[in-house]
Amino acid sequence: MKAITFDFWGTLMTAGDSYAEQVVPKRYEILLAASDEAGVPAGEAEVRDAWNQATRKFNDAWQAGVFMPLEDRVAYAFKLLGLRYDPELVTRTARDLSEAARDADVITLPGVGAAVPELARHYKLAIVSDTSVSGGDVLRHYLDRAGLLPYFSAFSFSNETGVVKPNRQAFAAALDELDTPPAQALHIGDIPRTDIAGAFDAGYPFAILYTGHKEHDGGPEPSARIADHRQLLDLLKQLEAG
Repeated sequence: MKAITFDFWGTLMTAGDSYAEQVVPKRYEILLAASDEAGVPAGEAEVRDAWNQATRKFNDAWQAGVFMPLEDRVAYAFKLLGLRYDPELVTRTARDLSEAARDADVITLPGVGAAVPELARHYKLAIVSDTSVSGGDVLRHYLDRAGLLPYFSAFSFSNETGVVKPNRQAFAAALDELDTPPAQALHIGDIPRTDIAGAFDAGYPFAILYTGHKEHDGGPEPSARIADHRQLLDLLKQLEAG
């Protein structure tokens, strides 16, 4: 085995206790300002409802394995608010919504800080992650802030690749950058439907389910389960020993 790919949200990092109160009001302010700029001022209740409907549309697409760009979600919310389609305003609003979380409370999950530097001594590491509002540039910022960014050599974020897991292309994008075939890789993620099924379908021999944040049901049986990333160090030795 030569490479390890990690999911991001719910596997390496997650929103801290104050994340929502730091980010959500900013995002509503951005949408309110956009409606004002478009000449169709909206109330906060209208903006909340439109954004919630757009988010449900995004989640439905994700559940179906279809990537929905943030710009499309913004455009759908604008449509619900009665705003005329303005591509420049949509693009700028999407960027601002993503950046609103740049300095938010995001925490590293158990064992990540100790395990990742040690794993990077023996394997090439990459991220294979679906994104929601905050894109790959913000997620890289979180890794950099935690001192983890230098340990990763490749990144496959859905807002940059245009595909979501379990699509095998999401995994291939990272593995191609690592110049490693899937048969020599292992994936770690927290969602069976996207991470475990996706990795196996992409040709990985091993897929590990991380349960240290919350445990999701369904999907194929993983190669193993871990609740702390430090468990990977011994687990990998066992898997490679056969």
